[in-house]
Amino acid sequence: MTEKPLTTLEYALLGLVGMAPMSGYDVHKVFDTTPMGHFSSSPGAIYPALRRLERRGLLEARLDRTTETRPRRVYSLSEAGDAALMAWLREPVTRDGMVRDAGAPILRFSLMQGRLSPAEVVAYLEGYRRVVKSYVEELRGYLPDVEMDNALHARLALERGMSGYESDVDWIGHAIAAIKRTRRGVRRRRASR
Repeated sequence: MTEKPLTTLEYALLGLVGMAPMSGYDVHKVFDTTPMGHFSSSPGAIYPALRRLERRGLLEARLDRTTETRPRRVYSLSEAGDAALMAWLREPVTRDGMVRDAGAPILRFSLMQGRLSPAEVVAYLEGYRRVVKSYVEELRGYLPDVEMDNALHARLALERGMSGYESDVDWIGHAIAAIKRTRRGVRRRRASR
């Protein structure tokens, strides 16, 4: 039987635990106190997801008895978990994936630092920008229909969606430029040594 694909929450957990070993409580605190809460701050989702990832061999757990009277499970990324995370980070953004899970492309981007080369990150962002621009044009194609139907609220909602995606295009351009500037600065510092 084929295993179910990982959820965005499960990939977020792999990414967090891949940064540093964490207990379920530590992970929950990150979700509860940062924008990661967008993906889930519910212990009812986080703890079962950690156990599923451990059963699948993507996380390893050890008991830490040093800090508390009650031992806690501390999770770290296994080799298989690292491979799964890296494969997910390298997946190009698709139209359907972006529409279905709008937060996933930015989550992936946020987890890339230190894992992918700047060139890979720039290529990912350039692909993401192409997908977003294409989707904006697709949405723009609906405008004549809502204008003909004299559906003010539908048109305004569509315009709001388009402006959000257009803002994403602007941000992606900004991110690409910032990464390229940083790469040039690193190369200059290396050359001057």
